[in-house]
Amino acid sequence: MTEISKLKETIKELDTKLDDKDTVRELVMKSSRTIQRTSRQIIQLIHIGEEPREKFNEAFQEISKVKSIVEDHPELYYSGMLRNGFQELAEAHILWAIKSGNSIMTPKELDITPDSYILGLGDVVGELRRMVLDSLAEGKLNDARKSLHMMEQIKDMLMIFDYPNAVLPVKHKQDIARDLVEKTRGDVTNALINTNLKNKMDELLDCL
Repeated sequence: MTEISKLKETIKELDTKLDDKDTVRELVMKSSRTIQRTSRQIIQLIHIGEEPREKFNEAFQEISKVKSIVEDHPELYYSGMLRNGFQELAEAHILWAIKSGNSIMTPKELDITPDSYILGLGDVVGELRRMVLDSLAEGKLNDARKSLHMMEQIKDMLMIFDYPNAVLPVKHKQDIARDLVEKTRGDVTNALINTNLKNKMDELLDCL
């Protein structure tokens, strides 16, 4: 076989491998969208007080599926294409663990990448704010204060990360978390002031 013939054969093999990798890449992106969509459904179930275990199982099954798909191209698992799906799953799991009192799983236990886990943690702050506002609307001030305290703790955890975006694009999440905590603290403080004022007015009326 001439050198040119060998080169042609090599190029043909590489083209086949890259074509296979491109097909796998499309499947990985589809799985990421599925995991992301399922995780969003989980978050909605959590907020309306319904059991999300079945949806969690669906998400974990999709992760198992995508791991088998990338078996010959493991680099795709850590390429960032699954980040959005993994991030949403981390957010859903951490929120559910906080709401239900269950233990919080690690990225390894969830079978997701560490950067996705951290970014998902950042998004939990916004969901906790939603819980604070729901509690305030229902007059559950203690529940609101507990959720606010959790927001503050997560914000402090996020602040320890100081890396370039190429390593961990968390700066935007940190800024949002800081702003949401401050805004929510003001909402809770105002609710507390209003509650105390109402109680004092009720006491005065009782004395009349």
